Amino acid sequence: MKETFYLKLNVYLLLTIIPLSVLGYYFAVSHESLFFLYEWLLAGLVLISIFISIKNIVSIRSGLKWIAISILAFLLQFSVLGLFLGPITHFLMFYLYYVVAILSFIVFIVTMRKSKTFKAIPIIFTILTGLFTLYMVFLNTLWGSNLS
Repeated sequence: MKETFYLKLNVYLLLTIIPLSVLGYYFAVSHESLFFLYEWLLAGLVLISIFISIKNIVSIRSGLKWIAISILAFLLQFSVLGLFLGPITHFLMFYLYYVVAILSFIVFIVTMRKSKTFKAIPIIFTILTGLFTLYMVFLNTLWGSNLS
């Protein structure tokens, strides 16, 4: 019971990224001076989710541990993506993202095989990893191109 409570809490925290991103879009379009608020809220949300997933990995003894590991892998990948799109926009971050995405993808595959419940979570993470990776490949191909 308690194992699934903290796992569900972690998943619900991940779902709050969606309305928070809508708020971030509103700040970026209409009130740019408040966009820092979105950035700090997102960073805090990701950090809290990372701490809860580490707690879940340590405390869960069943097959649900792999769900917690896949949540942590997704959060690390999302953090690298956020750092690239935010303060650390360097060419080498592409390769760091690709390495983290491949490792996350491997974790998701292992999670799908070992977990008997919550199988939708690694499937959703795999789809999001594919979308994020396509976006990064697109940015990588445009890097340094003169589009004018």
